[in-house]
Amino acid sequence: MELMKSENIVQDRQPQPQEEEEIMQQEEEEEQRFHVLAVDDSVIDRKLLEKLLKASSYQVTCVESGEKALEYLGLLHHSSPASSSSSQHHHQGHKVNLIMTDFSMPGTSGYDLLKRIKGSSWKDVPVVVMSSENVPSRISMCLEGGAEEFMLKPLQLSDLHKIQAHLLKSLPHS
Repeated sequence: MELMKSENIVQDRQPQPQEEEEIMQQEEEEEQRFHVLAVDDSVIDRKLLEKLLKASSYQVTCVESGEKALEYLGLLHHSSPASSSSSQHHHQGHKVNLIMTDFSMPGTSGYDLLKRIKGSSWKDVPVVVMSSENVPSRISMCLEGGAEEFMLKPLQLSDLHKIQAHLLKSLPHS
């Protein structure tokens, strides 16, 4: 009789490790979702970019200006070196794996934003610059300035496949 009881206990406990494993897997998947900071002053382009990125299962934060992007990254107001190094690649608990910015924006342009990012603790985060204008000098200026990619708008789902390699580069090497 006692043997049967212990078998029942073993059977009752078997699903628990599997459930825990599933929960841990879900948490890992959530952590592994790439976080993209999307910067565009055009509401339509921003919404399109957000929709494309979310369709590709990316976590997206959208801002409407270069200033807002700098603020989000903690680069707008100069903070002490200790606080900026401790928040490297993180903001409010979120890691940023990629920054996608429009080139032509009022105030801080996409190129200005690129230069500020590349001169900061965020320099290792890939930056993709987008524009509706195909201007070779602008493209080469951005690529020479540290952009990983220059994409022409409107973006399509197929364009996002190009950025996956850049996202993988942003993962910490262990």
